[in-house]
Amino acid sequence: MSFRSLDLLNLVRDFGEDLTLRKVTTGGTYNPATGEIDGLATTDYTVTGYFYNYETLDVDQIRKGTRKCVISALDGHIPDEDDQLIGNGDTVVITGVTTIFSGGGAVCYICHVEE
Repeated sequence: MSFRSLDLLNLVRDFGEDLTLRKVTTGGTYNPATGEIDGLATTDYTVTGYFYNYETLDVDQIRKGTRKCVISALDGHIPDEDDQLIGNGDTVVITGVTTIFSGGGAVCYICHVEE
């Protein structure tokens, strides 16, 4: 599925919803007793995004919960891999980000997300 940059912005404007972009702001330390990282600090930002499914891969390559989310660059927050998107009763992890440019500036970000 391909879109022009204006189409993507219109999708976000017309059908997008407020989401929370959660970024890890400081590193923690590994706790061998729990097998988790302790002491991570996070910062939450409100962004406008539009989730959509895509079917460009073979069925065997698509994992449950894999989809994309378009986020407007106008919100001023740049998503990164391993950030979380929270909204619509779901929390997903960003596994990849594609930046869409127009006129030399970022217009939106296409985030590949998984549950």
